[in-house]
Amino acid sequence: MTEPPDSQDSKRSLFHEIAGEGAGKRKKLACVECRQQKSKCDAHEKAPGPCTRCLKKNIPCVLQKDFRRTYKRFRNEAIEQRFKELTKTLGNLDAEEILRKIESEQELLLNQTNFTKSKLKKLRQDHDSPLEKLNGTSADPDLASQNQHLHSCTPKSLGEIYMSEQDISEVYSEFVARYHPFLPVVDISKGPERIYRLSPCLFWVIMLIGLRRKFKATGIMTKLSNLVKSILAEITMSPIIRYAPAESDEPVLNVASVYSVQAFLLYTFWPPLTSSLSADTSWNTMGSAMFQAIRVGLNCAEFSTEYATTNSEQIQEQVKTWICCNIVSQTIASSFGFPAFVSFDHTVISACKTSLQSSANSKSIEVSESIKQMMYIAHFEYQLTRTMNSNPLNVMGMVDGEEKLPLLRVLEQQLGELEIRLRESKLDDIRKFLLLVAKVHLLTYIFTGVIPLESLAETNSLEVTVRDTEINFEAKRGYVKVYNAAIELLMHTTSMCKSDPHIIKYFPGVFVLNIWQTACIISKLSHSSLNSVLNLEKGKKMYQEAVTLTNDASVLKYDMAYRSSGIMKSIWKMFSNMHDQWESEQPETSDTSETLTQSTKDFNLDITIKSRMSASVFFDCLYKLRERCGMAKLKRELRSGSEENELEDGVSTYDGSHKGEKRVSYHESTEDNARKLIKTIPLDPEPINAPATGSNSPNLSSAEPSDVVSLKSILNKRVGLFPSRIPFGTGVSREPLVGTLDFTPDPDIDGRLFETTQKNSRNTPGAQETATVSSSNRSDSPVPLDRWDNWESDSVWKDVDILMNEFAFNPTV
Repeated sequence: MTEPPDSQDSKRSLFHEIAGEGAGKRKKLACVECRQQKSKCDAHEKAPGPCTRCLKKNIPCVLQKDFRRTYKRFRNEAIEQRFKELTKTLGNLDAEEILRKIESEQELLLNQTNFTKSKLKKLRQDHDSPLEKLNGTSADPDLASQNQHLHSCTPKSLGEIYMSEQDISEVYSEFVARYHPFLPVVDISKGPERIYRLSPCLFWVIMLIGLRRKFKATGIMTKLSNLVKSILAEITMSPIIRYAPAESDEPVLNVASVYSVQAFLLYTFWPPLTSSLSADTSWNTMGSAMFQAIRVGLNCAEFSTEYATTNSEQIQEQVKTWICCNIVSQTIASSFGFPAFVSFDHTVISACKTSLQSSANSKSIEVSESIKQMMYIAHFEYQLTRTMNSNPLNVMGMVDGEEKLPLLRVLEQQLGELEIRLRESKLDDIRKFLLLVAKVHLLTYIFTGVIPLESLAETNSLEVTVRDTEINFEAKRGYVKVYNAAIELLMHTTSMCKSDPHIIKYFPGVFVLNIWQTACIISKLSHSSLNSVLNLEKGKKMYQEAVTLTNDASVLKYDMAYRSSGIMKSIWKMFSNMHDQWESEQPETSDTSETLTQSTKDFNLDITIKSRMSASVFFDCLYKLRERCGMAKLKRELRSGSEENELEDGVSTYDGSHKGEKRVSYHESTEDNARKLIKTIPLDPEPINAPATGSNSPNLSSAEPSDVVSLKSILNKRVGLFPSRIPFGTGVSREPLVGTLDFTPDPDIDGRLFETTQKNSRNTPGAQETATVSSSNRSDSPVPLDRWDNWESDSVWKDVDILMNEFAFNPTV
């Protein structure tokens, strides 16, 4: 095969350029084909003619100075992977779009520089990256433009809230870096602008979550929270359904779609700040997310013919969101002690198969490894609840005592096998936290009772069978195991915070609740009759770490994390006093038989509350604290004067100037006392009074304006002008513009919530990013256990009483 003259001339000039005219020593240069095949080449001798190997194979012999070898296997794998992706996405495109797509893909795949050694190394470091990332370009020009401006977004407004482009970029970056790893349900590669076009609701929920830890952003966060609540309420009650939303559609606030479901999931994991568990919206919003997901067809998006026109990218988004709905629903349910809104159907199970199994099916849905791991853990929690609470003959649905231990052993073995599989798939710290929580939930069922342990002490020694002794031993062994599992979870959490000291500040609300519940188990068993066989020193240390962790997780003073830290101190002191009293009541006798009988009696191993599944121990601890504090309060009242008590409790008081006439009756003051009690909880929603109308005055309207924020008021209340950006927390004065807001604290929020100094607010550059929100009485140094608050105080009793009664929990039932 002879080369054309033009090729020979270019080859001759390149050869002379490389070899060097007149040089004493000629450089050897192999042709492209020989370099690709790693063969010996004599092009330097045959030039400008072809080398011997190319001449024999009758192929062009090309000299290229900057040639890099192409890894064929890598190229073939990339082409095969890209082919599978294209077969899924080209089905809904017209002929022109298909041709344009094929041409761009052909140009990309035929470019040999995309398959060099350096590009292969980059791919192996980021194995999830698409082929376009290797070349730094995209087959789709629009997508490439979006990737270049990932965090770019035009200014947005919602009611009175205005956020500039740089504000949105900062908050979105905060969300991506700090919150997204806990629940990777949002496709963050879309960027804030595309997310807004698809779902303004999801955009504003992301902004709300990203503002939680922004310095001096409490004011705008509080106002934005009310607006977001209104949007979510409108989507729940008056939705506009879009099964396949597109960026070309007009952004509408109350659109229900796959992206609004994602908004509900994020809102469930990071609910608005509240002071009591009763005001926590996680359970409610999770139910709304699950029902909304079914309404828009996420549970059958992969198979139903109704969605045949939906492209594969949207189907993957829908399936991924449906999986996350089941994950979040089971996570919330297990932690709050409620039944779960879950449906681990064929879509969830098949989409979360291992990569080897899914690769055999070209129609398989690609789900990230972290979501798969979370799904397996949530599915185990679902199996645990369904197994241990599936007895219709029991009032609470729990299995019988003798059946419980074998079931727990089987479930424990299953959890061990799951842990091995998850560790092989590179389990990260967040997913390991969830796995350890599931382990604690499993072993907590030992508290719900196997057999009455005290019954062995009340029966004749000859009547105690070997089986009774064995069950008793297995039960106590379970207490030791759950104690060690609780310590393991808190140790892992502490390790996470040492690796990343800021991660606790971004924990989802349910994660903080898990820490609190785990600490209650340690406190209960540390002051039980089994404390002699437990590692008390480590338990005390981890309990104190839990108090510090929950305190650090607090965003504002009096929020749920802040209150839980204080209540944990009271629980420890209460159990300590109870245990000391129990030990003092143990008789000292030399009678061997009586001593043996007394030693078989256990203390603080049973619970009264058994209706909240794996969360029963937690609520039982609160119940005991409330009961004990109430008894102590009653004793103090009996010792004190009745007149002072009447003044405090509002029973009845008399005006001195009108003897014998009641100034305020008991029934009249009850409502006032309740309102005062509510006002001590600054973060919870305030009551909305219903207008009083009677038959005698049908035309009478309420004089008080409604506090409810409606979607219509949001849409009608717009920002008039877009001001130039003012950074978070700056005190720079400017001319007032209509409807604009600075990122400054709300005047209704206590100014002592922030630790602001002149150093980090004026002189230190970048102080807005590094400063953190904290209360005025926070302390980084832990307080010793023996110096914690008096658990019998009125404030503790009132705090726990409010917490339980407002959590849909009636301890009298």
